Amino acid sequence: MKNTNSIRFFSLILLFTFFKAISSLQIPIKLVKSSNKRSKGGFLPIKNMVSGKIKDLDNYLFAVDVTLGSDKQPFTLILDTGSEIVWVPGIPTDNSKRYYNPQTSSTSKRTTDTLNYKYFDGSISGQYYYDQINFILSNNFYFTFGVANQINIDNNGFEGIIGLGRNYNNYNKKYSLLQTIKTNGAISSTKFSFKYNYNNKDLIFYIGEIHEDFSKSNIASCSLIESESYDSRLWTCELYSFGVKKGNETLKSISIEYEGLFDTGTNNVIFPSEILKDFETIFINFNCYIYDESKGEHCVYCRNGNNLPKISFGVKDYILTLGKDNFYTKLKVNNEIIYRLRLIFSDDTDICTIGQNFFYEFHTLFDSDNDVLKFYNENEGSIIKHSEKARIKLWIIITIIIGGVIILGSITFIIIYCICCRKKVYMPLEKELLEMSSIQKLEDNNNENDNAAAPFNQIMNIKVTKKSSFNKNKRNKK
Repeated sequence: MKNTNSIRFFSLILLFTFFKAISSLQIPIKLVKSSNKRSKGGFLPIKNMVSGKIKDLDNYLFAVDVTLGSDKQPFTLILDTGSEIVWVPGIPTDNSKRYYNPQTSSTSKRTTDTLNYKYFDGSISGQYYYDQINFILSNNFYFTFGVANQINIDNNGFEGIIGLGRNYNNYNKKYSLLQTIKTNGAISSTKFSFKYNYNNKDLIFYIGEIHEDFSKSNIASCSLIESESYDSRLWTCELYSFGVKKGNETLKSISIEYEGLFDTGTNNVIFPSEILKDFETIFINFNCYIYDESKGEHCVYCRNGNNLPKISFGVKDYILTLGKDNFYTKLKVNNEIIYRLRLIFSDDTDICTIGQNFFYEFHTLFDSDNDVLKFYNENEGSIIKHSEKARIKLWIIITIIIGGVIILGSITFIIIYCICCRKKVYMPLEKELLEMSSIQKLEDNNNENDNAAAPFNQIMNIKVTKKSSFNKNKRNKK
């Protein structure tokens, strides 16, 4: 009996451990050096400031290692929330000699699906294949991925992309890597998050139900919207404001109405250039300069590393502030270090793209089950819930205005009333009151006199009456 209970006990422990393990998976993220144009790595000298060859010191993207095929062909793929499909090169590229070879994999099957996919700055084309993939799970599983034989993305410094687009209901689920992993029973949800630990410099990719930090109070959220450009396929929500800050002080903030695309496939924050004119003088105060790069892109370069601006943008109920060291790229020019903000104002976009530098600072949960993005930051000053404060501030302003109007109106009314109506109203009234008072006094005096002379009047009345009677009799005799 004891042995049976012990077996049951250990079975429960193993079962709990198993479900705990599959509820959330943690994958370390590699930082891959990239000169890809989607990460805006092609820097140019600063106009009227410096000249010479610029060396890019830190330009990285999030990546993980996978193997494909029965022969386990290795690839390092970018984790990209700004696209939906998984693809690898089918030919050698300028920056990588590794490519997928279906002939060396005994399990490779070419599908009838054609690969044609467009990015912001280029496109790829080729064919879809169905083969084994090794990623997260201990055993290989089969998956449909693209093999690109034509790659029209300049200077791509990576070996393919894992697209982590938002909604797979309107897109074929066989192209979704997370959906395939869920179907194979490794995870119960396609929720995923990115977390960067500043203490040990680790970047972790979480998949599944359990995500650290998102049960705490300092959480911002952003409801996903139907993007005009991407339908419901990508992680977009409404942005309401954009501002530039110095420390905790907001120097300037403007209201905006843009779609915000949260995209780990680029390491910049990109805004439409139409708002740049509102902030040019603000950047100059930081000893920063606007440089017009190719293709209508306006970038911000700064010389003083100790006085760099922060930027903030507002979602529905929160303001998020971005401004740690990973928001800047250090550039070396003629032995001088300058700083390029990872902030681009582009003529060719009408949405805002928020790149992977944001995910260093904010632990971000991508939740397609509830159509929401959630953000956490250990620094409470980085997340401000502005709706309640805004309402309080608005009520204070409204109260002050109404109170001021009432007070000013009352004073004005009293002054006008006194000036215009006092002679017409108060003076006759006072006269009338005085006259009434005098009449009352006379009446009171008469009443007193009448009361005093009452006996005498009575006597006089009698005498008069007798006299009248006498005269009457006398007339009658005559």
